[in-house]
Amino acid sequence: MIAGNNNIEPINVFLIGNNPIELSNIYEKLKEIRSKTYQTEIGFELRGLFKKIMKFNPACILIDDNVERSYMKKLTLKLASNKHTKDIPITILKNANRDSYITNAEEFVLKESVTAELLSRSIVNSIRLKKMRTRISLMYRKRKSQVKSWLS
Repeated sequence: MIAGNNNIEPINVFLIGNNPIELSNIYEKLKEIRSKTYQTEIGFELRGLFKKIMKFNPACILIDDNVERSYMKKLTLKLASNKHTKDIPITILKNANRDSYITNAEEFVLKESVTAELLSRSIVNSIRLKKMRTRISLMYRKRKSQVKSWLS
């Protein structure tokens, strides 16, 4: 599914959730965005989700926090530790009245206040934040000995 402006290179966004109505609302918000184009894939079925994500190669993953907690904790840890998926940012679509159980997300968005502009900004910000964290981590590893000598 492609949402948004067709003249711009699409940004792949993978949506994970168990409520078709809420995810279709998010998809509609992505379609409203005129400045960017989003190509989406939706994962309702938790079985085989990691393979589906690998095949789609998303720039960002949006997860509804209503999905099964134990599975999502395992999935996000697997995504964070796999060399092919560790750089994919995660944004949590959150209910206002509960804390999120996913700790390794770049962004959190309240579902009740989602607008097209907020959603677009959140996706772009999470991608930028993840890239920045990855670069900093890489620079640190390259100069680890230098940093250790500075701290001594």
